[in-house]
Amino acid sequence: MNIKTPHLPLGISLEEGLKILTSISSEIEKHDDENDNFYKIKFSDFECGFYENTGKVISSWYNDPTGRESEEGINQKVSLYLSRYGDIEEWEDGINNGWIQFFTNNKANVGMAYGLHKDVIRFNHFE
Repeated sequence: MNIKTPHLPLGISLEEGLKILTSISSEIEKHDDENDNFYKIKFSDFECGFYENTGKVISSWYNDPTGRESEEGINQKVSLYLSRYGDIEEWEDGINNGWIQFFTNNKANVGMAYGLHKDVIRFNHFE
């Protein structure tokens, strides 16, 4: 299995994040949230984007249908995304509240929230 979405590293500058998105699409949506700005690109086969605050990418977001046809496919996709943001062996399962499965990588200071019902992934940098 391969994932098609671009890797959006956390902690990079807004300019670097926009450069990654524009290398794939010239149509970038910007949404202003209360505290952060969200930049997103859409295609027929995936959506992705990032949240920015004070000129830095603080979170990345992926709506990727890859693997949705089976539980095994979803598990494989989640593992591929986790490995983008740190050694797969350093990730720990966190709380599952019935809607979201949380994962943490304390060594990389990154957390992942996986939406169980919508199959959407968000990575967050924490300190």
